[in-house]
Amino acid sequence: MQAIFFCDKLIQFIPVRDCPESQLMLCNIPLLEHLLKYIQEKGFRNAVLLGAEEQTRELADSLHLQMPVQYARTLASLHADTATLLLRKLCIPDWDMGELFSLCNDHAGAVRLCHSDGTPTFAELHPQGSVLLEPERTELLQFSRFQQIDTPAQYREMQQKLLSQKKFQNARIGAGAKISRHAKIDSLSIIGNDCMVQGGAELERCVLGDGVQIGEGAKLTDCVICRKAVIDQKMHLENAVIPEGTVLQSDAKKAQKKQMLVLPEDGICQGLPRWNTAETALRAGAGMSAVSQRLAVGCSHRNAESLAVAAAAGAVSQGVPVWYAGECSLSQLNAVAEFTGCDALLWVQGEQTRQLKPFQAGGFALTEQQSRRVQQAIAADTCERITEFAELHHAENLLALWQDSCRRLIPENNANIHVSCANSSLRKAAQTLFSGSTEHTGQRITLSLSEDGTRVSAFLSECGMIRWEQLILISLFSFQEQGQTLILPEDFHPIAEDFAMQYHAKIQRLSSENPSPAMLDFYQKQAVCTDGVKLFAHVLRALEYKQQTLPELLKLLPEICTVQHEMTTNLTRQHIEKLQRANPDAKISIIMPPQSKLVKLRVHADSVETAAELCGFWEKKLRMCENPEY
Repeated sequence: MQAIFFCDKLIQFIPVRDCPESQLMLCNIPLLEHLLKYIQEKGFRNAVLLGAEEQTRELADSLHLQMPVQYARTLASLHADTATLLLRKLCIPDWDMGELFSLCNDHAGAVRLCHSDGTPTFAELHPQGSVLLEPERTELLQFSRFQQIDTPAQYREMQQKLLSQKKFQNARIGAGAKISRHAKIDSLSIIGNDCMVQGGAELERCVLGDGVQIGEGAKLTDCVICRKAVIDQKMHLENAVIPEGTVLQSDAKKAQKKQMLVLPEDGICQGLPRWNTAETALRAGAGMSAVSQRLAVGCSHRNAESLAVAAAAGAVSQGVPVWYAGECSLSQLNAVAEFTGCDALLWVQGEQTRQLKPFQAGGFALTEQQSRRVQQAIAADTCERITEFAELHHAENLLALWQDSCRRLIPENNANIHVSCANSSLRKAAQTLFSGSTEHTGQRITLSLSEDGTRVSAFLSECGMIRWEQLILISLFSFQEQGQTLILPEDFHPIAEDFAMQYHAKIQRLSSENPSPAMLDFYQKQAVCTDGVKLFAHVLRALEYKQQTLPELLKLLPEICTVQHEMTTNLTRQHIEKLQRANPDAKISIIMPPQSKLVKLRVHADSVETAAELCGFWEKKLRMCENPEY
């Protein structure tokens, strides 16, 4: 099997503008060197580099590979005399090579490889004897309303602009669009040029970019479909953001499960022309220089490490010192930031679909003003002038300090605990920390840590699932033993004060708008609400202090439940704040992330049923406010 790579495509982004893609440095090693050594280990017979310039050829020759490396100018000069992997964009492959070799025998025609979430890999598999084609080149209509639009947020802005026009009905569907008369499209959906919507398809509050194809029977609600994407028949998508050029193929048995949010509308990626690439990460890291003097960078999975390194390189190019923690959770990265005095974090979350998430020190979300400054810095190509005095510090060893701080909190005779977490590094660390002697009851506790490590829940066969809020209240006894006040965020369940007063403990709230520096520092050091491992360590201390089992302490707790519901809205932040002031209710808080149309309803109640009822009531109220006649 041979591999053919498109080389020396110039990168059009700062700070490495006009650098050949093959020379992009990942962990101080050129991307092409990573790739050639990788395919040699996987058993490829030879490699062909297309359009390789002299510098790239010298690099390939200096590697002294056992696998022969050839050079060519165009695909027209090549033949698929054996099964061929064609990579149109250089990357480190994350697909299974055994499965790849099996595809060579199972398929007679060419196969285009995609990630499990439907995003393109820019890789094609061609069987022996097939014809290799040059990339297609198609131009969008010059008068397209989406000509200069690249992000989900911009698609939504265009939707709002058209909705506000008096002659909206005439502008709703673009030129050249073919809409089946059997398709159902509501009056709030926007259709771009040259789109095709087949019969039986239903669109509700959707935005379709130019050249989008929607298959027969597909149902889309609150979706942004970027240009040239293809949605196959009978697909059901809700609140989905589908990247440009993505092909989602239907599976009748799995169609209902493909309700996905591919890209974050409230993350840093929304202001960039491409997603989940090294270019995105470089520009995001450089943009963080607008709000950060010292930056901590990490990633949740090994697959996202290249993006994290690229983000660190972008920040360093702007003179920002960076502490790179490698594979870790957000809670661990927050501890690294505390040790090193960093004032901001950039964490890459996800194993397959990756998101770059920026935070203030302590793991707090960026303010609306900070988010706007980062977006403006990225849009203005902040890294045009590259500075060279900043340093990249490797902070993986600092994670041991986090483990030590957790270990000091955990009592010696802790329970038999099993840890479940999607983040493998955090799971291994937590399992090591909680491995102790078996509790005298012989019960086993299963901890479920969130991927970012900030939340935790527990399960016991005797009392079922114990929620995060309940564990917070139990940890109060640990702080009572130490004579300390437990600092809780402003939006935590209002019943906490009554519970603390009943057992003569102390609680204070941290103001989200104007927090006291001393209280903020104490809140970060406690880390109960931002670090699931430390929270459960305090729960174990509370069990030891009260000399009771977890089921016995649960009987002391009041009925408590917090439910969060997400929805998209056309309302501005000012409208939502005005609505809250007119309808004050301590049981509900409405959160609208900066630069986003996504609204989070957080409801406090004594049961899931009551919380769900309140969520429905407030969602209906917001929908009524969206109506201009309201």
